Amino acid sequence: MLNGAPPVSERPVVDEDEGDGDSPEPTAGERAPHALILLGLFLAIAIGLTFPNVSRLRTYVAGDSGDSLLNLWIIRRVEIGLPHGWSALWNPPIFFPARNVLAYSDTMLPVAFVHWLLRPFLGDVLALNVIYLGAWVLSSWCVYRLAMRFVRHWGAAFVSALTYTYAVGRLIHHQHFQLVVGGALVPLVLLLLLRLFDRPSSARAVALGLGSVALTLTASYFGALMGLVLALVAGGLVLGHRPGTRRPYLRALTTAAAIAVVLIAPFSLKYVQLQEQPEFRRHFVAANAVHAADFLATAPHNYVLDHLPVIPRDSRPESRGIENRLFPGLVTIAFAGLGVVLVGRGLRRRAKRPRRVLELLLVTCAGLFGTVLSLGDWVRFDGHRIYLPFKLFRRFVPGFAGMRAVSRLELALQLALALLAAVGIDALLGRFRSRSRAIVAIALAAAVVAECSIALVFVRVPTTADDGGVDTALRARPTGVVLELPISSAKSGLPWVYGEAPRQLLALGDHDPRVNGYSGFQPKGFDTEAAVLNHFPAPDALALAHQLRVRYVVLRTKLVGDVSPATAIPAVDRNGAGRYDDQTAADLVAALPPGAAGPPVRLEGGYLVELTK
Repeated sequence: MLNGAPPVSERPVVDEDEGDGDSPEPTAGERAPHALILLGLFLAIAIGLTFPNVSRLRTYVAGDSGDSLLNLWIIRRVEIGLPHGWSALWNPPIFFPARNVLAYSDTMLPVAFVHWLLRPFLGDVLALNVIYLGAWVLSSWCVYRLAMRFVRHWGAAFVSALTYTYAVGRLIHHQHFQLVVGGALVPLVLLLLLRLFDRPSSARAVALGLGSVALTLTASYFGALMGLVLALVAGGLVLGHRPGTRRPYLRALTTAAAIAVVLIAPFSLKYVQLQEQPEFRRHFVAANAVHAADFLATAPHNYVLDHLPVIPRDSRPESRGIENRLFPGLVTIAFAGLGVVLVGRGLRRRAKRPRRVLELLLVTCAGLFGTVLSLGDWVRFDGHRIYLPFKLFRRFVPGFAGMRAVSRLELALQLALALLAAVGIDALLGRFRSRSRAIVAIALAAAVVAECSIALVFVRVPTTADDGGVDTALRARPTGVVLELPISSAKSGLPWVYGEAPRQLLALGDHDPRVNGYSGFQPKGFDTEAAVLNHFPAPDALALAHQLRVRYVVLRTKLVGDVSPATAIPAVDRNGAGRYDDQTAADLVAALPPGAAGPPVRLEGGYLVELTK
C-alpha cells in the first residue's frame, strides 16, 4: 500500500468528452509524489489541525478531563488485565462489586496492543499521541488510495482525503479517541475489500478479516456500520460478476467473514449479555439522531465558517450537541455535486471502467443507507411518526441495542461524498495543463484545511503529583476496597465525568478496587448507592459501605488534576461535588462514631480513613 500511485495517464472513472479541445491531455511522465512525501504532508496537516502545540505531546492529550482520560484508563486497564486472564480483562477495579464492567465501553483492544508496544519507549501519554496522530495520517492515506481508484490526477485524491479526514463530524470528535482511530479504520477496511476484488487471495482475505476485527474492537459503532457497508458493497460486486466467475470472490469473502466472526464473537458475547439487562439497553432519543439542520452546523468557534451566512446560526454552542454537527464542507458539497453529475453522465454513456463506476455507486448507496440508519427509530412528518429501519436493527441485530448517538452512522455518507468529490475535482484538474494542476490542487487543499480549522480542547494528563498522596498511602497498606468521597454518578452530571475520570486513572497505581467509577454505563442502582454513600458517616452510609466491603474511605479536599474544559470548573470544583472544602472534610472525620474507624490520616489531597470490620 506504500507503492507510488498510478500514473495520471490512466483513465478516470468518468471519461471526459474526447476531442473538444478543452481538456489538455496529461503528460505521460506526470506521476503522483512519492508515498513518503504524501505521508509527510498528511502528518504536517494532522499536526496543524489536531495537535498544533507539539511541545505538549508528552503531557497533554486531545479532549477533556472526562472521556479522554477514560480512554487512556481503558487502554491501560486492558494492558494490565490481559496477562491475568479473560476474567481479569472484563472486571477492572471500578464500580465494585459489579461484573463485566469493561463492556460498559469499547475495549479498544487493538489500540491497547499498539500502545503496549510503544509505552516502554515513549511513555503513556506520548505513545497515545503517536497513535492519535498516526490515525489521522492513516485516514488520509486510505481515503487517498481509495480515491485514486476513481480519478486520473493525484491532486484530486489528495484533496478528497482531507475532506473526509477533517470533516466536521470527525474533527469535532477529536476528544473521542476510539472514534478518531475507528474513523481511520473505516476507509482502510473498505480499501481492503476493494483490493480483494481486484485480485482475490487468502492473504487479502485475512487482511480484510483482521481489519474488520480491529475496527469493531476499537469503535463498535463503526464496526456495526461497516458490517452493513461491507455486506452491501461486497454483495453488489459479487452480483456484478458473471455466475461462473464468482467462486474465488465468495471463497475469499467467506474466509474474511470467518476470521471476523471467530475473533469478534467472544467479545460480542460480553456486550450481548450486558444488553440483555434493560438498564444497559439504549432507548431512542430523537436529539441523538440526524436532523436536516445538522448538515448546516459546523463546530462552534470555526475560524472561517463562523463568518459565513446561515451556518453560524446553526453552529452556536447552545444550538446542538457534539453529535449533531455534520456540515460536509463547502469544497465537499461543490465537488461531490459535480461528481454525481459526472457519474450519472458516465452511466448514460456506458463508462469505459464499469467496475469502478459500480464500486462508487455501491459506496454511495451504502452511505445513503448509513444516513437512513442515522435518522434513528423514527421521524415525524406532517404530525405523524414514521418508523425507520433502525427500529428493527435495535430490536433484532446484536450490537445496535446499545447505540445512543446513532448520528455517528452518518460517517458512511461523509466517505461517499469525499469519493464523489474526488471525481468532481478530477474533472476540474483535467481542464488545466500539467504544471497548473498541482497549484490548483494545493489551493483546494488549503481551502479545505481553512474551513476545517476549529478550536480544540486539550487536557494535561494527571500524574502522581496531582493525587495528593492518596495513591502512595494506599500502596503502603494491604489491599482493600476503596470508596472516594464525594462520590458521583450519572445523575450528578459534570462531577461524574470530570471528577471521577481523573481519580480513576490515577487509581491504576494502587490496584485497589473502587466503589467509584466512570464509563459509558453504570451498574443498576448506582445513583441510589452514591446518594446514600454521600451521607457518610451517617449510619445508612456506614452500613452500605460495610455491605460493599469498603475498607478505606478517602475524603478528597482537592481535585485530581485539571478540569477541562474550563466551563465545567464551577460545577466540579466546589464543596460536595468534586471535592470537600477543608472544614467540611474535618467535620466529617470528627463525626465518625467511636470505634467505626482507625485514626484518620491527613494527606495533602484529603483524609484517608480505614474502617473497622
